[in-house]
Amino acid sequence: MKKTWVIILNCFLLGLPALAWAAEGLDIPEEMGKKVDLADLSGINLFFARYYNDNLWVYAAIVTVLMGVVGFGIALVTDVILKMAGMEVSKIEHHE
Repeated sequence: MKKTWVIILNCFLLGLPALAWAAEGLDIPEEMGKKVDLADLSGINLFFARYYNDNLWVYAAIVTVLMGVVGFGIALVTDVILKMAGMEVSKIEHHE
């Protein structure tokens, strides 16, 4: 319990003043206005470039979901390769 209070106290003593100092004097950033040239694009590149140009929120959502799907696919392929090599692949139980 004492260790938890020490961590919380350190966060307040060190973390909050550092955040306040770092945010001092910042202005609101202006819009970047960066657009991707669509002239030479086709297929999947055109799909992503259009969403990037039109709506960054939808683009960010698509990319986030796609990253999760690709990570899941990599995990499945790795699982199959390890099982073919004879290694036991299962969830690890943590006992505290």
